[in-house]
Amino acid sequence: MLRGMTQSLRSQECPACGEYPGVGVFCDACGVLSSHPESGDYAAPYLLRLWGELLDLGIFILLPVWLFWMWQSANEGQSPAKSLLRMYVIHESGQPITPRRMWMRELVIKRLALGLIGYAFSLIGPIVNAGWILLNPDRQCIHDRVVGTLVVVRREAPVRVSNRPADDMSGSVRMPPPAPHGPPIPRPNQPPLTPPQPEATPPQPAIALSSPELEALDQERGALSQTEYERRRREILRQLEGDAADSG
Repeated sequence: MLRGMTQSLRSQECPACGEYPGVGVFCDACGVLSSHPESGDYAAPYLLRLWGELLDLGIFILLPVWLFWMWQSANEGQSPAKSLLRMYVIHESGQPITPRRMWMRELVIKRLALGLIGYAFSLIGPIVNAGWILLNPDRQCIHDRVVGTLVVVRREAPVRVSNRPADDMSGSVRMPPPAPHGPPIPRPNQPPLTPPQPEATPPQPAIALSSPELEALDQERGALSQTEYERRRREILRQLEGDAADSG
């Protein structure tokens, strides 16, 4: 219930790409971790995660090698396979995972609990555990849900939409204009100078709050997902804004 309340309070705009982020912890449009976009953590691809699970299982067969490798990589939030594939395990809150929680995730939950149950029932446990990635919107296995972890790949941190210049979305940084020095001090024998009045800006064309396209979209809302509805609604509003600017 608490997770559902958190999703209902989620921002309607991704801070990295400006699109509707969806209901998961990762943005559906760009894949960035919505709660910490400045970290550069993105959702690990499905196929890469599945390949990592199979590779970890293959390395675990060589138990002494796996234990030594795990001892070296747990401090970085990685299992042996994830260190080869450059994936990282983090907490659901976006914070780094502790080595203790990493050992709990990899050895106790994944290998002993789910592994022993799976081996007792003809490998059904590991198969269901790995296949859960395809059913979970946050790409979590069962052991991720139990321990509260996410698997990410790290890239260059994106530029927030609010920090991008209005006329240049390439991410280049521009310096703000210099601060004014204040009103000039009048001389004793001269009348005080009045500051120049700012020029009146022409009124901007108003954007219609309703249109046939929006009304038609509202009628189809019941048959659309929330993500698809928000995406089409944003496209219509952008088109109306462009038409209003052209008419002005």
